[in-house]
Amino acid sequence: LFMLAMKGPSREAFKKAIDACAEANMIHLEAMANERYASFLSNEKDMALANDHITSSYWLYQDWGAHAKALQLSQQYDFLKHSRRKVAKSLTLSNATSDKSLTFFNTTFKSSKKILANR
Repeated sequence: LFMLAMKGPSREAFKKAIDACAEANMIHLEAMANERYASFLSNEKDMALANDHITSSYWLYQDWGAHAKALQLSQQYDFLKHSRRKVAKSLTLSNATSDKSLTFFNTTFKSSKKILANR
């Protein structure tokens, strides 16, 4: 979807690409998609939304470990030096998945204990 957004850029194409990258826990692609979407939005003169996506991209690059890329962005966009951290979609989805797995594990463990206790 990211490549499709690059071939035929539109707001909807970039949103779908970013969401797909987040769902797949592909932090690096989510960062790149946010950065490219910000560029697209800048060309459309939607600076507020462009800045939001650059900020998301910056933090995603940090999470991925691409500190040199994050530094490059902070040098290019002064507002990033004072930006507040936003939780990446991929990290939010990852935590939600982990919570579900933990709940499943705890339920299974408790059920196993009950079964063994009744023997």
